[in-house]
Amino acid sequence: MTRNLCFAVAFLLAGVALAEVSPGDIRKIMKSGERDEVSKLLGELNGALDKNTVKAVLSNATRVRSLGVYDELVTTLNSARGEALEELIKQCKRNKQADVRFLIVDGLGRLPELSAEQALVEALTEDKDETVAVLAARKLGKRGTPTAVDALIPVLEDLEKDGERTRLIREVNGALATLTGNDLDNARGWKTYWDAHRAEFTAQSDDAGEGTQTRSALDRMKKERPGDARTMTRIRDDEIIAIKGSSDKVEDVLKQLDVKHQTYERDAFDTVKLDPERQVLILNCAGNKNLSEAGIQRVREFVANGGYLFTSDWELRNTLEKAFPEVVGFLKETPSATKKVKIKAPAEAYTHPLMRDVFPLGTWSDREFSWSLDGRSHLVKPNPAITVLVECPEISDLGSTTVAFTFGFSGRGGGRPVTGAPGKGGANEGGRVLHVLSHFKNQKDESGDGYALQQLLLNFIVEKQEARKAAKLGGKKRR
Repeated sequence: MTRNLCFAVAFLLAGVALAEVSPGDIRKIMKSGERDEVSKLLGELNGALDKNTVKAVLSNATRVRSLGVYDELVTTLNSARGEALEELIKQCKRNKQADVRFLIVDGLGRLPELSAEQALVEALTEDKDETVAVLAARKLGKRGTPTAVDALIPVLEDLEKDGERTRLIREVNGALATLTGNDLDNARGWKTYWDAHRAEFTAQSDDAGEGTQTRSALDRMKKERPGDARTMTRIRDDEIIAIKGSSDKVEDVLKQLDVKHQTYERDAFDTVKLDPERQVLILNCAGNKNLSEAGIQRVREFVANGGYLFTSDWELRNTLEKAFPEVVGFLKETPSATKKVKIKAPAEAYTHPLMRDVFPLGTWSDREFSWSLDGRSHLVKPNPAITVLVECPEISDLGSTTVAFTFGFSGRGGGRPVTGAPGKGGANEGGRVLHVLSHFKNQKDESGDGYALQQLLLNFIVEKQEARKAAKLGGKKRR
């Protein structure tokens, strides 16, 4: 009896202490910039949130962005129940700051209540900020509930009718794949499957691989985008053709990622069998070892007819400028010294399909990513026909900040660039080029899990598979 009484007294005292944390106290502590104090506050609020404390935490959340307490913020919000949960859902709809809505969606993702799930669906369909919508799709994919599947299929149908938000289409397909363990790619297919199998639904494990070390970008893809990871495992070795270079060795990156591919010597390029409908072609930087005129024409025709081409460094001047003079121009070489530089994505590139998971989703991470800028790297002339994916502001004095860029190219009308993101034009869209500054083999950033930059290459390969699906679907419609 005495022991139980002690526990009761301790509980009551704890309740009194928590009740003393007012919205004003929350504002003062979160404004202080003291990480330990903020962390202690969030720990005290965990499980003790009410309507007013939720408001106070959200109002001051962005003040602690640089303190590295994002996960603690999410954990605290994840404890919201009753009126606190109601306020959280209300703020998810009404808060004017996309960063705060992103935080709320992350918190709602782990809450079991159906009202939280419905709020995630609304964030996916209604939020104008694409990063918030993407996060909502991913959180729905980890719900492990049949009601999440019920909600996502009509959302996918509406997105397909609209046809504009291609990234969300892929995210919703990925969420459905995570929920069901199946790999379909359109609303009609999912509806047919779900009508037949809903009664036997079994939640898939949402933590597959969580206990293992993340060794590469492909490991991370298996966790976050299992549908795309399965796509990678189905690729045949003759669907990725790597032409060796004297400087870069992208095939070593492919080997590390366990991605099937074939390699050929550069001298053999003119006789390599190319199939633009199926293949990704990789041209490593080869110094001054140029392709023949016939080889340059093969490259142009390969892309114009739907092939995907990945190139690095000096291939800009030696191949791209010759094969695609309408689009690519060589500007100059960088200084001879090699150095590490900081890189980022332009704001307009964050939602590009090729940039999925290259940089952290949202703006809460303060991680900086670096790029090894090799001496005498080739810079591209600015051109509105190219889409800049990664840039380095600190080299602006050289006349170009572009580190990675892409462009589409179609054979229609004798050959012309195609603007916009890939995946909308079906069979008539042509192919795509992705080029990176310096040597890709050296790009292994040491921050975080160290493999974000590999994601760029994986995304490019996945996009080719998506383009193949679009081309087949377009062909069926025309028939």
